[in-house]
Amino acid sequence: MNPSLSSVMRRSPRPDRRDPDKRASGHSTGSFRVDESDGDEMENSGGSSPSIGLSHPNIQRCSSLTTPSMVDKMRRKLKFFFMDPCDKWRARKRIPWKLLLQLLKVVLVTIQLTMFGYSRSSHVTFVEKNTLAFKHLFLDKWDPTHETMPYPPPIGIYAVYEIPDFYDRLNYALIKFNETFFTAIGSYNLKRMPNGTRTPMKLCRSYYTTGELNPGNCSYVFDSKIVKDCTDLHPVPVHNATTNDVDYKFDVQEYLRSVNKSIKFDRMVKVELKFSIRAIHLNNLESDEPDCFQFDITILFDNSEHNGQVPISLTAVEHFLDCHGTVKRADSDVSERTWLQIFDGTVIVISVFSCLLCVRSLLRARKLKTATATFYKHHFGKDLSIHDRLEFLNLWYVLIVVNDCLTVTGSIFKIQLENKNYTNYNICGVMLGTGNLLVWFGVLRYLGFFKKYNILILTMKRACPDVLRFLVCALMFYSGFTFCGWVVLGPYHIKFRHISTASECLFSLVNGDDMFVTFSVIGDNYDPYIWYYSRVYLYSFISLFIYLVLSLFIAVIMDTYDTIKYHYEHGFPKSELQKFIDECTDAADSPLYLSDEQTDRTKWNMLSQCCFNCCKRRDPDRPNEYTSLIS
Repeated sequence: MNPSLSSVMRRSPRPDRRDPDKRASGHSTGSFRVDESDGDEMENSGGSSPSIGLSHPNIQRCSSLTTPSMVDKMRRKLKFFFMDPCDKWRARKRIPWKLLLQLLKVVLVTIQLTMFGYSRSSHVTFVEKNTLAFKHLFLDKWDPTHETMPYPPPIGIYAVYEIPDFYDRLNYALIKFNETFFTAIGSYNLKRMPNGTRTPMKLCRSYYTTGELNPGNCSYVFDSKIVKDCTDLHPVPVHNATTNDVDYKFDVQEYLRSVNKSIKFDRMVKVELKFSIRAIHLNNLESDEPDCFQFDITILFDNSEHNGQVPISLTAVEHFLDCHGTVKRADSDVSERTWLQIFDGTVIVISVFSCLLCVRSLLRARKLKTATATFYKHHFGKDLSIHDRLEFLNLWYVLIVVNDCLTVTGSIFKIQLENKNYTNYNICGVMLGTGNLLVWFGVLRYLGFFKKYNILILTMKRACPDVLRFLVCALMFYSGFTFCGWVVLGPYHIKFRHISTASECLFSLVNGDDMFVTFSVIGDNYDPYIWYYSRVYLYSFISLFIYLVLSLFIAVIMDTYDTIKYHYEHGFPKSELQKFIDECTDAADSPLYLSDEQTDRTKWNMLSQCCFNCCKRRDPDRPNEYTSLIS
């Protein structure tokens, strides 16, 4: 026998004697490949028989190719992954836990938000009403018409224009501050110092270091540095000639003169009166505990514009304080606050479970994407496209994870609010409100499994890129009109005084709101050039945006809707991945899906058992199959 041929035969692989079904299922571990790098030496030299082994070929072992069984299994995995919860139930009898948790979470989170809304409304109403009470108590000649929000406003701003009137408002606030405990209907008291005396009112002045105006000869001297100092206000002793006693009166100007201070209006930027008042909010005592607050009140006299008008405003910032007391209840020993915290804890637990399930699904999708990319590389010899890779990223799950995080964070803040360890209702409201908004958005995923609802969802999804591009173009027009209106009409039109209000006014005009008032604010008493310009400006904006931009905006969405309807009737264009999955003819109730799951579970159990046996410490007194027979 030719030695070269015998050498090749000794290296040839053994025939696979296993059962044909096992060979077809892809259990072979490898195959041999002949390296043809020495092919020139194996050419026939013209003899009667070919020279098979003039040199020894390099024979290497390589990975096996995919079998039809492996291809079918991969198709079933992908088809099962993209099934809806109902089909997954029919395929593997899996309970759709995520669907059930989302439906339960929608109910619980909405109930939680409703209860928080009522609690926050009660808190905000209490603060707003007390702020109004403080304005009536400490602001002289305060009129209820300042409390309304009609447009245009029926009355001017609350301000002073004369120096005697300025000091009268300061004295009025100081007198009422010292009489609050006796005259106010509300249960108010002043903040006390550690020695038990009341904390006095402070007058804080902000002024330029040096400054002098002389309008007569149009001259001025100023130092732009602003200095701020605060002074405690106390009553001034006054001799009573009738009784020959010393009386005390509240006079800010006299008191400043007694401490060698004064207010120079040329240099004055602002004057602030600062003081604190404490109050108790009596909630529904049948189910809740009272809340204690401290209001830090500031009365601002703003002269920063130096235009002869000093607007006056009052702000009150609330702070929670620890309350001490008991409320007797006959019906139950457990307050409503305790039940609310139990309910909040339940919402946190459900949201955490929902978040974990969605994170697990995202990780499994990533693992399947990697396996599919490897399969494509081996079976088709090419990489999985980016579009097909993005099919494995379920943005609905990302949305659910985000709203779960917001809901958990907001619930923790809510519990802290109920325990008075946290005082910011706004952040808690933003967390809970945004979380609830996204929870309801997440329900759209399950409505998308129905054809008639899915048309709307697909239309929104497909139209989103075109709508964003269209809005970018429309924003160019809108920004131009906004800045132009602010600069030209701002000094004459109350709606265009600021950039934000100008933008809000134009957005309202796009929606057909308040058109006549916008036109009529600039009347005939203004400069005729401004009047004509305002008409051209408003007519141009309304015509462009209502008749052109909005019509094109609707046309973009309707075009996408018609495209989606056409695809529903004639079929959607499919990617390579979808075409590959569609070759799977196994129905959702096919037992092959359950068989694949059991096979994967068996392999995992075998791997776990193997790792356990390898890591387990062997007992020398209990031999097994790995124990040596010769000691």
